[in-house]
Amino acid sequence: MQPRIQYARTSDGVNIAFSEIGAGMPLILMPSPGYSHADLNYSVYSTVAQRVTTWHTAVFDPRGTGMSDRDAIDYSIEAQIRDLEAVAARVGFDSFVLAAWSHSVPIAVSYAAANPKRVSHLILIDGYSSSRDFVDMPAWRASASLLEID
Repeated sequence: MQPRIQYARTSDGVNIAFSEIGAGMPLILMPSPGYSHADLNYSVYSTVAQRVTTWHTAVFDPRGTGMSDRDAIDYSIEAQIRDLEAVAARVGFDSFVLAAWSHSVPIAVSYAAANPKRVSHLILIDGYSSSRDFVDMPAWRASASLLEID
């Protein structure tokens, strides 16, 4: 099943691409900023997608990523929380499971801490609490020289 791409507008006017699939308990998959494409997510993550169709799942492209507006200039945690809020409002989730990985973990934790009644469960995968933790990892340091030349 290929989900239909839809758009939610944030309070600061950014259009956020998202898709919905499945039925049941509400779940928002919050991909890492810079690593998402709403039209391809279910094929790229096919193993996960097969399992989440038993839930009412929404997955979105953060600002500047995939099919969302690319001309946004604010990429702060607060701005990215607005992306999440816009999608949750558009799909009508009053309370939902929030799953985040890697770079989206600090955003998800910040949102959950500020909105404990909206987040029924918080699933965190391969995250960090400080960007310093991330950039000090050996794998990141090893790839830093590649990023500098490309």
